Amino acid sequence: MPATVNDFVTDGDYLIIRAKLAQSENNIYSAKAWMLTAKTLFPTNFKIQFEAYLMEKQSGNVQEAAECFSSLLMSRQNVSKLLPEILSIANALKSNEPSFLSQMFDNICPDMQLTILKTSVENSDDTMEHCRLLVLLLKKFPQLGVDSLVKTLINADKFFYDNRYARLLVVETLPLLSSLESPRLLQRLMVKAIDFYNSYMYDETENDITDPWQRLYGVLDLLGRQLGWDTYLVNYSNSLNKETYFQKLLSLRGHEDCRELLYCGVTFFLRSLYEQKSLKGNHILVEALSDPDQPPSKRRKGDIEVTGISAHQFQAAANAYELLNSNELIAREFMKLVSQLQVKPWTEGFTDEIALYRGRYEDATPPATLNNLSANIIRVSINFAQKKYSLCIEAILAALPQLPAVEGILETDLIVGGKHRHLHFLPLTKVAIMHYFCTLLIRILLSTGSNADLTYGHILVLMQLGWPQEEAIFIQILDIIKQKGVFHYHLFSTYIIHIDFLEELSFIWNEQGKNVALDILPNSQHLGQRRIGTRGADKGVKEDFKQAMKAQVARCNESILNLIIQFITTERSYLLQVL
Repeated sequence: MPATVNDFVTDGDYLIIRAKLAQSENNIYSAKAWMLTAKTLFPTNFKIQFEAYLMEKQSGNVQEAAECFSSLLMSRQNVSKLLPEILSIANALKSNEPSFLSQMFDNICPDMQLTILKTSVENSDDTMEHCRLLVLLLKKFPQLGVDSLVKTLINADKFFYDNRYARLLVVETLPLLSSLESPRLLQRLMVKAIDFYNSYMYDETENDITDPWQRLYGVLDLLGRQLGWDTYLVNYSNSLNKETYFQKLLSLRGHEDCRELLYCGVTFFLRSLYEQKSLKGNHILVEALSDPDQPPSKRRKGDIEVTGISAHQFQAAANAYELLNSNELIAREFMKLVSQLQVKPWTEGFTDEIALYRGRYEDATPPATLNNLSANIIRVSINFAQKKYSLCIEAILAALPQLPAVEGILETDLIVGGKHRHLHFLPLTKVAIMHYFCTLLIRILLSTGSNADLTYGHILVLMQLGWPQEEAIFIQILDIIKQKGVFHYHLFSTYIIHIDFLEELSFIWNEQGKNVALDILPNSQHLGQRRIGTRGADKGVKEDFKQAMKAQVARCNESILNLIIQFITTERSYLLQVL
């Protein structure tokens, strides 16, 4: 070695230079020998010990690097000098991705691991970073207790403005809790958990948390175990029966302490409501019909029956909502809890649905300024229920130009057996909506008590769409025609094309023509014109009838849906005339 180098390089530096030179020449054994010499001669020299660590790290030697780093940590004086490397290790652990530093950490003894994590926590300036590192520390060393972290997070000013804090508290920290001394703090955590998971469920951009509802029940269980609550109520699972659960909730109504009913009830309500909204899709709740002449449904559980998609989930949510408003104390606590939540999805539709469910029509009626399809259908529904039939027909006429392009299919549950009130989730498709309108219009026309042919003719037109739903009424009308011996309906050729209807009327004419006169020829505007029948009729009249029926049969493949839309629109004055 030249004398000039020795003048400026210490013995320790010289050994480091030789070790690095050997390493650069891929002479690993020589490099290790030089470094071992340096470590032996200068066991307390930080620079030498750290270079030894870096050399093992660069060579990818996990175990050797762990040993070197542990040696450095043994001296408390070195910890501050190692801070950049300690923070790098903590960042590697946070990423959950395998790396050299995370593997090295796993090869360090627990005491040293604790030192690394505590140091990283103590030296983090950012609150979010501090909390993340604290979670990391507590996951590795749960025996340290999470109370301080919980209090830091729950009191963070940024909690409601930065969803990362909420997620860190609710998703990562709460599962680490085994118990907390303060029930009050636990209740605050419950509110945070309800708020976070309820918001998360409605956020379509995130779906990385498995089974969020069960995680929420895990928090409920934590609170419930400390307060001695019913284990069934705090461990509700996907397989448990909603009705049984609700009966358990009902049994809590008389309890002096309303917390169990409040938190279990709210969680059950939100879950049922979310499930209902997930299933509901493009459906709206409307007043439907009950028929005392039909056998009652086995599905009904009370004075109101709800049918259609998501009906079961809606009734569960509605029952829970009503329970949470069943007395002044629980209602006050429920509203107080609601006010602490960021997202209140039940205000988006459920408020109107529950108003309709309760029969509070004024609250359920859309404002006059709202003129879309859903609003008009709800007006149809409510005006029908209130027997405001002219307004009901006006709302139907307003809805017709707004009908959707999607046709859909007929609804099978618009009428149920029994005398009870019936609500139905109606799909917003053209066929379903028109089927609903026709069903209501038939009942409106029947309610007039009119036995005029015009009324019966209108009913025949309307019942074509849902046929054979109104078969019993159809048979009654045929019997009335037979009894009266005459039927005059000048719109027959325009609007009655269903093959079953044509066959039945042809049968009446053929079999009972001596007793029945059918005034249904095209352009027959007045009863004074000739009637088609056999009472005093000639062959020409019979031939006219046959030709008229053939013309109607030829139209039986036309769209009944479009025909009825045309009928309601064009014959508006006739519909209003019979009221």
